[in-house]
Amino acid sequence: MSRDAVAAMVETGDPDRFAAARLAGDRAWRLHALYAFNLEVARIPAAVSEPLLGEIRLQWWRDVVEEIFDGKPPRKHEVVEPLAEAIREAGLPRAPFVALLDARAQDVHGLVLPDHAALKGYLAGTSGALMQLGALALGADAKGGAVAAEIGAATGLGLLIRALPALYAQGADPVATPDLDRNALAEGRTPPPLAEALRALAVDAQARLAAARARRGDVTPDAAPALVANWTATPVLRAAAAPGFDLFANHEQSEFRKRLRLTGQVIFNRW
Repeated sequence: MSRDAVAAMVETGDPDRFAAARLAGDRAWRLHALYAFNLEVARIPAAVSEPLLGEIRLQWWRDVVEEIFDGKPPRKHEVVEPLAEAIREAGLPRAPFVALLDARAQDVHGLVLPDHAALKGYLAGTSGALMQLGALALGADAKGGAVAAEIGAATGLGLLIRALPALYAQGADPVATPDLDRNALAEGRTPPPLAEALRALAVDAQARLAAARARRGDVTPDAAPALVANWTATPVLRAAAAPGFDLFANHEQSEFRKRLRLTGQVIFNRW
């Protein structure tokens, strides 16, 4: 598959990350390959009728990653070939791919997480690992990759919060909450215990973001387009950290303000 075709796939399936990747110039294709891989893996639960079939598809991707890192010719697949090219050209490590696939295995079974530590681990393995790979693909070193992993995991909470209404409607239970009132969720109301759980998680995520941003000097400015990939998440985190959070309210800024903020973050390296 050509680089342009993979870019079109990400533009359609993950427009927010596509918008950030555009700011990476002639290396944006590396991000497109990574985000297309993430799309393929994240879509598995919706594409299968039972968990066993999802596990089979996930194992196919595990085999793909193993083969690429073993130096074997990439499989003839629209995403695999550009992914292999990005891995080899940027010298990406294997571990974040394994972490991402391990975390996504939980999606196949409905994403029921027993406690907040498990949720943080899931976010580290999904959004955190993906942002780490993106930063490394744009030239960050190991220290910069570690900062990106922290930024990705923390902002990943905002992305998950945006997705919670759909996840709860599908029967998932990613945020451990005692006595969760699912009838209230079905009626479009946020149960107070869930709002409190999200507030604690969001406050923690904001603290982690502040600590990661204090290490800005560890990250080359060229990696900024990868570090702002979750750029729509921070307004959601701010809203969730406030008392009385309404999960079903619109916490998005206008499209113009969002795009202006994204461009400014990259230009001034203010992720």
